[in-house]
Amino acid sequence: MKESRFLKITDLMRPVFEKLGVNYAVMRHVLAVKLLMDARRMPIVLASGRQKKKKDSNLFLKSLWVYALVGLFVVPFIFLSSDYLFKTSLIFAIILFMVMTAMIADFSSVLLDTRDQAILWTKPIDARTLHAAKTVHLCIYLILLTGALGLPAAIAGLMRFGLGFFLLFLLNLIFIDLISLSCTTFVYLLVLKFFDGERLKDIINYVQIFLSLAVAVGYQFVIRAFDVTATHITLTPAWWQLFVPPLWLASTIEWVIGGQRTAFLSLLALLGLLMPFILFSIYQRFSNAFEQAVIKLTVQAGKSRTQSGKLNHLLGKLLCRNLEERTFFRFSSLMMKQDRTFKLKVYPSLGMALVFPFIFLINNFHGSSWHQIGQGSGFFYAYFSLLVIPTALMMLRCSSTFKGAWIYGAAPIKQRHSIFSGALKATITQLYLPAYFLLSVVFLLLFRWTIIPDLIAILLTASIFTIICSHYCLGESFPFSEPFDAQPSTGNFTVLFLFLIAGLFAAAHAIVRAVLPGYSVFIYIACLLVAHVIVWKTGLRGKD
Repeated sequence: MKESRFLKITDLMRPVFEKLGVNYAVMRHVLAVKLLMDARRMPIVLASGRQKKKKDSNLFLKSLWVYALVGLFVVPFIFLSSDYLFKTSLIFAIILFMVMTAMIADFSSVLLDTRDQAILWTKPIDARTLHAAKTVHLCIYLILLTGALGLPAAIAGLMRFGLGFFLLFLLNLIFIDLISLSCTTFVYLLVLKFFDGERLKDIINYVQIFLSLAVAVGYQFVIRAFDVTATHITLTPAWWQLFVPPLWLASTIEWVIGGQRTAFLSLLALLGLLMPFILFSIYQRFSNAFEQAVIKLTVQAGKSRTQSGKLNHLLGKLLCRNLEERTFFRFSSLMMKQDRTFKLKVYPSLGMALVFPFIFLINNFHGSSWHQIGQGSGFFYAYFSLLVIPTALMMLRCSSTFKGAWIYGAAPIKQRHSIFSGALKATITQLYLPAYFLLSVVFLLLFRWTIIPDLIAILLTASIFTIICSHYCLGESFPFSEPFDAQPSTGNFTVLFLFLIAGLFAAAHAIVRAVLPGYSVFIYIACLLVAHVIVWKTGLRGKD
């Protein structure tokens, strides 16, 4: 068995682990198995209608190019004609946002994994060593992630500002990993302390939305910290800036290289140097408590709050045309509510769909009164709610209980497309409509009743967009029929492509409203209604 090169790097840090009370030999064995299992995850590549498996293929490593692409978009900030503080604050805010989002959406399932306890706690392994193996495992991927995001900007900074900037930038990337890991763990530890049983498992998923909202809103404070004019960009000190990590990290570069050494900037720089280590040391201090608390996720106590209810039955009767479709509508609705891994991966995108419209609305109308905002066309930001659809449909094929998919072949199903239509309608009602209605209520308060036709157009667009996404995201795969680690390697690219299609719908709506003011939106609604009927009648026939 070929040994992972990451283990050779951790060997260099053996004295550090042993000083922390970790049994390094045992930790190394556990880490080796974790890395080996990562390499054995088999992505599904569709070729000629068949699924082919590739051994020793790590999906995360294959997805790094997407983060590297984001990193390339960050590079122009290096060449801004401003001080180090402003440009690096923006860069670190973007990187921290991406890392925290990945930590919440992708790595929470690793952090909260209970299989270690079930398998390894029967062996003579102490909790500290087990937690150290989990931490190093996470840190390896976090470092790779931040490397993909930050190295393009770091290399650009090396060429423009020299070696000192490059080394400080890399150090701050490591600090970002420590902050992300520590803060996420603290939040989960609090939840694990105060809840247990089935209620805990439900609460964990809602924490995902909260963290997503907090991260998305939090990086906005970086921009608000600066007064930007036509000639100057200045930082106006305020107490709340002491709680903005990107400002801490950027201040270290400004203090060392830029030469600004005011009292407030020195305090920020000191926080940037000390807080990552303080947070991580506290994280280590509570490692045993965290591992003990994670056991609560295995406890089957209390009643789950996820029940189908009368609303699902009513929606099934209203939206579904036959008994088969109604059956799979209710089945899919229950799966989305009860499969916590599914919610763990999809709910963060739901939070983003809710918060992004307001972020862009506030940024674009900064300094305007509520009356002035109401006179504008900011309601088009409701199209951001469409972003939850491709993310949800990419996960719709997956389930923690995918082995039960044999039921699709055993059940006497007359129309195969009823499986897909029922699942797609469940996706719209369970995931999209809550975000859409919440945005609609807020936008109606801001823009008044005159935007009701536009909101109807957005709803019809979402329905059409769902069918389009299903062809790219589901293909021929049945809903909930594959494991979560069997995602296509092109999944990130597919989602980005579908985001562009959603943007085209928004652009078409805006053009129609601008070119043909007045009642043109009703003509657009009529066209969408016709397209909606055609798409739903013909779009799924190929599934039979």
